[in-house]
Amino acid sequence: MSIEPLLNELYAMMSHSKVKLGLTRIQSLCERLDNPYTRYPSIHVAGTNGKGSTCAMISSILQCAGYNVGLYTSPHIRRFNERIRINNEMISDEDIVRIGKPLLESGREIDATFFEITTAMAFAYFAEHRVDVAILETGMGGRLDATNVVEPLASVITQIDYDHMEYLGATIENIALEKAGIIKSNVPVIVGQQGAESSKQLMRQIFEQRAAEAHTTVTFAEDVVRVEVDDIYPDLSMSVSVIDGDLLHYYTTSLAGAHQARNIATVMATLPHIKNVYFISEDHVRDGLRLVDAKTGIEGRVQLIRTDPTVVLDVSHNPSGVQALVDTLQQAGYRDHSWQVVFGGMRDKDLLGMLERLKPLVSTLHLCTPKFDRAISVGGLEQLSAQAGYQRISTHDSVADAVQQATLRGPVVVCGSFYVADEAVAAL
Repeated sequence: MSIEPLLNELYAMMSHSKVKLGLTRIQSLCERLDNPYTRYPSIHVAGTNGKGSTCAMISSILQCAGYNVGLYTSPHIRRFNERIRINNEMISDEDIVRIGKPLLESGREIDATFFEITTAMAFAYFAEHRVDVAILETGMGGRLDATNVVEPLASVITQIDYDHMEYLGATIENIALEKAGIIKSNVPVIVGQQGAESSKQLMRQIFEQRAAEAHTTVTFAEDVVRVEVDDIYPDLSMSVSVIDGDLLHYYTTSLAGAHQARNIATVMATLPHIKNVYFISEDHVRDGLRLVDAKTGIEGRVQLIRTDPTVVLDVSHNPSGVQALVDTLQQAGYRDHSWQVVFGGMRDKDLLGMLERLKPLVSTLHLCTPKFDRAISVGGLEQLSAQAGYQRISTHDSVADAVQQATLRGPVVVCGSFYVADEAVAAL
């Protein structure tokens, strides 16, 4: 059986109108599979920004320690298979069809969503291959996310920001409460450094209260470890200093930026809880951070994907993510206002906020619309860009055309959405 009919049916479930939060359907799917997620330990990661990178770092470190590690992330950039990996080997087309076909049949009976079926597929695949541990990234929120059926070794919450507000709430407090929904009884929770100073204390109170209600401990990464960026290099790798109590360690990593330093701090604060179960040495940590892209296949995090001309790919899709992109390129020594920026995004994102944050980079803004029903039209983007004060704007019929035209004019940054990244990589 070809994989295309199955994926086409799955993708048809992804329309915006079919987002349905709740655990009833994923529990039903998993019961039909004899609850595969109970057959291996897991580490559960939620947050707005940084959760994919944090998952990748933890996975890479555990792989370097010799463990068989499942990694479930979303969305993908080029292939659906990227979402489900074991030791950076993607699930095969054959396994997707074999596991996915009966799940689709069951899913139709209960009106399951794309993400619920995909999550059940990952759970089953990891159980079949007897992983030593699975690293699971939430899709949206936490409390009602399909991944939240697990009882993990540790719950990790990365930086919280405004996103998916139509589902998670319009305030940072509501969003934090939804993310805090992954906190479970007697499961330690680790919280990464938060962004805005104005909301830090509020979020600390939320996580402390939720942990107390769950009778578990909460560790705030900024209380136990400090990570400082030593240098960011033109190839967009970096070196950092990690101050952990009386110990000072130096690391290099293929993920660059002050935002990645915060993610490293979250990982370092998580490791003591993982070490209660798995043997992890200092060399494993060092190699895991250095080889995180090679060990996990993570892409699109301020990533240099081509030289001559320089092309940087970034999947940031909210204002703070775009700010991290701008800051990282500046710290790596790239000049402001020197980039051809290819930009597209989803209608439900803060696109004006993103465009305003992008301005220091842009020489010419190339606007495009990826082939996804939630994507904003080029015309809509053009209006927002004028509102943000852009003067040099070029509009394109497709992402591919935008990328091709931009690369003729100088160094290129592609950003705004995973879906833009997908089509840009294909065009390149």
